[in-house]
Amino acid sequence: MRGSSKYGIVFAITLTVAIVYGANGVVAVNFAYERQVGGHIRNAFEVNTPESMIAELDKSVAGMRALGLTDDLYAAYFPWEQTPDRSMSFQYEYIDQLINRTEAVILWRNLAYSGNTTPETLGDVYEQKMDNLRSFMIESCPERYVCTDWIARDVYYLNRATPYYFAGLFWAGATILLLMSAGLFVIVRGMEVSERRGLPGRLGRVRGELGWVYRLVILPGLSLGGLLMALPFILAAIGP
Repeated sequence: MRGSSKYGIVFAITLTVAIVYGANGVVAVNFAYERQVGGHIRNAFEVNTPESMIAELDKSVAGMRALGLTDDLYAAYFPWEQTPDRSMSFQYEYIDQLINRTEAVILWRNLAYSGNTTPETLGDVYEQKMDNLRSFMIESCPERYVCTDWIARDVYYLNRATPYYFAGLFWAGATILLLMSAGLFVIVRGMEVSERRGLPGRLGRVRGELGWVYRLVILPGLSLGGLLMALPFILAAIGP
């Protein structure tokens, strides 16, 4: 096998694995969560009545249960990270609190509309109370506009789709392998073409001097990329 061919094979294998990994993450792993939980959380944020908000929150809780997200699970891999604020028990309690707040709005609305307050004034106050509920759902959301399920999402990926919880490691490794293998393929193929033409040129002249670069840079770099791609699956096999 020619020198450039092996780098082409590394590139092709890495690209194929990355495509399969990414496609499975979107089509299967992420979709399962969004269908059961994430979609209902966003619906709860968008609806205009407290009854609909409660119905969507109830569906999200049912989805969490259906995905096997039990109270004893944590959104943390290592034992020293498994604190009460990252537990599914707290996630369920948090949603219960939001439902209680929403029920309070229903109670206020029923009492208010049975009194003598003008409908215009009640409408303004009602909208403000609904906005307050929505602000509670997006409080401290650094990345997503609705993060009421921030613990459940991490617990799902960590305990039901562990390789995707550590997706950053996989993509870092894939990036290293793709960039290095593509670059090396171009460089080595250029050397081979120059040698076949009997015009070694600059690339041909330095080919014999690259042994130390291969040992100290190329081989460790490729190994690091492969290790990073495999690490999420290794951590999944070990389990949190």
